[in-house]
Amino acid sequence: MLVVQARAVLASAAQFEAMAASTVAGVEPELALAIDPLVPSAPLIESLSAIREAFPHLAVSFSTEGLGGAERRLRNGDAALALCTLIPTVPDDVTALPLLSVRLRPVVASGHPLAKLGRRATVADLKPYVQLVLSDPVSPDGPSYGVTGSHQWRFVDLARRLDFLLAGFGWCRMPEHLIADHLASGRLLPLELAAELQSTPDSLPIYAAHMQNRSLGKAGRWLLNDLTRRLCR
Repeated sequence: MLVVQARAVLASAAQFEAMAASTVAGVEPELALAIDPLVPSAPLIESLSAIREAFPHLAVSFSTEGLGGAERRLRNGDAALALCTLIPTVPDDVTALPLLSVRLRPVVASGHPLAKLGRRATVADLKPYVQLVLSDPVSPDGPSYGVTGSHQWRFVDLARRLDFLLAGFGWCRMPEHLIADHLASGRLLPLELAAELQSTPDSLPIYAAHMQNRSLGKAGRWLLNDLTRRLCR
């Protein structure tokens, strides 16, 4: 028993020494990330795996937030780096690097009445039906994207909204990378919108953001460069 405890103490001491050496070398002791729900997972997973190899003693904390939550964690000091949308514009006190644009496609389940419309949908066509809206849980009446009409069901996470979309409860704009398989199988159909509904851009920029008064450390900059490289492939 004493041998096991001694080994644990030695291992902890070795890890502490390695972390101290990394700090002396300019590596932050911890990297806290906050991620918006619209950020694609695949390149992020690859970059997080890579940073674990590049900085084996770095403590990484990770939080997936509802819409608007990543920016809040950034402002509260709970995250050093946020991957997020910034609606309606980039705040003056935030440094933001555009990483990618996520295309949002209006879609509806194949069994929904709007799927049988046979023409571009107008405001009057959409009015009787529910729009499934991705919402900020803290500020549901804050800035919105592409909200049409007043009959809305609000969701915090994309997965649950997709479930209700597939079940035919309403229509919405969904990230294309999340619905490609459902479009291919015919479970979802594109919803063509009339010109009066096309003032909303069909894509949203995703930013890597940090507060201007809190610069990224060495590991944070490394992760940002690696993620940018993967997204540009």
